[in-house]
Amino acid sequence: MSNAGPTHHSRVLSKYSIIECSTENSATWDSFVKRLSGNYCQLFGWKHVFERTYGLQTRYLALCSGSTWLGILPVAIMPHFPGSAVKAVSLPYCNYGGLLVAESVDADILKSEAIKYLTSVGIDKVELRDIAPGLEESVEVTMVLTLPESSELLWKQIGDKARNQVRKALKSGLTLTWGREQCDDLYAIYANNMARLGTPVHSPEFVREILSNFPETADVLTVRLDDMAIGAMLVIKHGDTWSDPMASCLSEFNKLNPNMLMYWEALRAASNAGAKSFDFGRSRKNSGTFRFKKQWGACEIALNYHSYKNGALLASASTQFYRGQSASRLASVWQKLPGFIQMRLGPVVRRWLP
Repeated sequence: MSNAGPTHHSRVLSKYSIIECSTENSATWDSFVKRLSGNYCQLFGWKHVFERTYGLQTRYLALCSGSTWLGILPVAIMPHFPGSAVKAVSLPYCNYGGLLVAESVDADILKSEAIKYLTSVGIDKVELRDIAPGLEESVEVTMVLTLPESSELLWKQIGDKARNQVRKALKSGLTLTWGREQCDDLYAIYANNMARLGTPVHSPEFVREILSNFPETADVLTVRLDDMAIGAMLVIKHGDTWSDPMASCLSEFNKLNPNMLMYWEALRAASNAGAKSFDFGRSRKNSGTFRFKKQWGACEIALNYHSYKNGALLASASTQFYRGQSASRLASVWQKLPGFIQMRLGPVVRRWLP
């Protein structure tokens, strides 16, 4: 593990104090997230994922008035070349993260204080990834389905087309298995899909660390043909929401509809467990993945990725790279590389891409 910076440090800024949290604060941190219905990416366990997988320096800030926590901001500092700008993201490799504040607290003031503090410790740029309901102009969204009280009601809700595709998958002999011991199956299918798309793959340790740091809430679902896993999903259960930050199927089996069966099982299990919603994750509006999620009845919720340099709001964020010509050129080159090179270099490259 790399040096993760100060593990527990307090500094007073104006009438607020800022604590840099360490493992000894983790229970208080997670209680704050749960009490304020924060998202699963804001949980403390991600600090260990970033540090142990990629050696990133992290700063998990608690903004306080006296001994009372008013807000939190978790950030990880991205790799950078000597002499280049130091950038922190809340949170890298995640769909969102951002600032979480207590009720009746001015979020803009706390955000300003947090960014001022990060600037004072040598971080030039900060990117915040917020869930922003009602932000109409955003093209980046997360797709969330409100779940009914039972899977029977859900089956009726999803419509004839989806039901027929699920039935086809079942008639093809596909089966479903839950279990964290399927981590290697999940990673192999995910890596295969990333290679096909021309996207550098995460390291296998990234998946293992997520499962290790969320032992009670992270699970793996696979869809199988005979004994072979042909689709897999990472599911994280947080509060009354289930999310799938990672899900893939082997494209050569698409005609059997494994993706439809896998998502149906995840939604069915979530509904029967009493979850109120299922978060399908980030998509660009009107993309193929957007339309896939829309067919289940999921609604779009805007994501607001915004960056600051020395406290001043910038006009661009990291998604402009992902969706731009540079990313397209990278993907076209990456797809042509032999598989063993993709697997070897992918995690090295991915570490730099938030």
